[in-house]
Amino acid sequence: MLILKSILPFIAIALFLLALVSRKRSEALLCFSAASGWLLFAGYCYLDAEGLFARGEYFDASMTLVFLIFAVTLAILLLTTKGEDILPLFCTGTDTGTGTRIGADLDRGVISEELKSKFRANRLPEPAPGSVRRIRENEWLLATDEPGAGRGYIAIAGSSSKPGNGEVTISIYKNRRIRDILFTVTKIAFISAVLYFPFAEIPAIGNALIFLTAKLTTLTINQFDYSVYLVPPSYIYTTNSAFHEFYKPIEIILACTAIQSMVLFTGLAFGVDAPMKRALKAFMVSVPVIYGLNLIRNIFVCEAYFGEMFGAPAHSFYVAHGVIARIGVFISLVIIAYAVFVILPEALELVEDFFRVIICSFRRLHLYLYR
Repeated sequence: MLILKSILPFIAIALFLLALVSRKRSEALLCFSAASGWLLFAGYCYLDAEGLFARGEYFDASMTLVFLIFAVTLAILLLTTKGEDILPLFCTGTDTGTGTRIGADLDRGVISEELKSKFRANRLPEPAPGSVRRIRENEWLLATDEPGAGRGYIAIAGSSSKPGNGEVTISIYKNRRIRDILFTVTKIAFISAVLYFPFAEIPAIGNALIFLTAKLTTLTINQFDYSVYLVPPSYIYTTNSAFHEFYKPIEIILACTAIQSMVLFTGLAFGVDAPMKRALKAFMVSVPVIYGLNLIRNIFVCEAYFGEMFGAPAHSFYVAHGVIARIGVFISLVIIAYAVFVILPEALELVEDFFRVIICSFRRLHLYLYR
C-alpha cells in the first residue's frame, strides 16, 4: 500500500503533462487525461488521510479530505463539460414549431420560479437575435445566435438596468471558457505537484530540505541564545541535558518546511496567463517570505518548548505550535495571498471564475434533478 501511495502522484503528474501537451491536438484527450490525473490525486489523498487519522492528526486529515473532494469535483467537471457551446442550467429541448432550443445560463442571481415555468412551458416570445427582453424585476432574456449552436436564450439576473453588450458578454459562460479555467487549474496543480512530490515521496530529497530547515532554525536560535544543537537530519535538542531526561527533542518534519504553501504559490504565480515579470514579482513576495516566516515559527516553537514559555513543556508546545503558530500562519497566508492577487489580478480572476463554474454546475445539477 505504501508503494502504491508513493507512485500514484507521479502517474498523476504524467497524466497532467499529457493533458498540457495535447491541449491543441485533442480536447477529448486533454479532458480524459487531466480527469484521470485528478482521480489519482484523490486516491492519494484517501490513502494519506487514512494514515493521518491513524496517527491522530485529525486537522491535517480533514484538510486532506477537503482536497480529495476538490480533486473529484475537478475530474467530474472535466469529464462532463463538453458538447454544447453554451452551458445550460436547464434545457427543455427543442420547439418543434420554431426549431429554437431553450436554455438558460446564470452568471449572477437565482432564476425565479416564474422564469423557470416559462422556459418549461416553452411560451417565451421570440425576440430577435441580440435583443434583450425584460422578464420581471432585475431579470432579462437575451436572444443569441451562436455560430454552430443555433438560436438560444440566456437568462441574466441581478441587473438593475437593461444590460449592455459588455455586461451580456460577461454573463454568457461557454463550455470552452469553462475548459480553459479547468485547464489553468490543472496547469497550476502540475507545477505544484512537480515541485512537491519529490520532497514528499523521495526520502533523500525530503530529508535534505528538512535538514536545511532544521539547520537554519538552530543557527538562528544560537545567534541570540546558545542553547540548542542539531542531531541530523531533523532533531533539535537543548543544551540543558536535564531537560531531555524527561522530554523528547523537537523533530522537524516536512510540514515544518512550509513546502506545501510554497509550491502552491509557485504554481499560482507561474500557472496563470500573465507576463513573466509580474509572475516573478508575485513569486518573490510569496515564496521567500513564506519560508522566512516559517523559520520564525520554528524558532518560536523551539523557544516556547525548551523555555517552558506557557507552563509545562508539552503544554507550551501545544499552545505555541497548535494555537499561536497556526493562527499566525493563517493570517500571514491571507496577507500574502492578497499581495499576490494585487500583483496578479489574473490569479484572482481565475479563483472567481472557478467558483462561478462550481456554483453554476451545482445549479445545473439542482435544476436537472428537480425540474
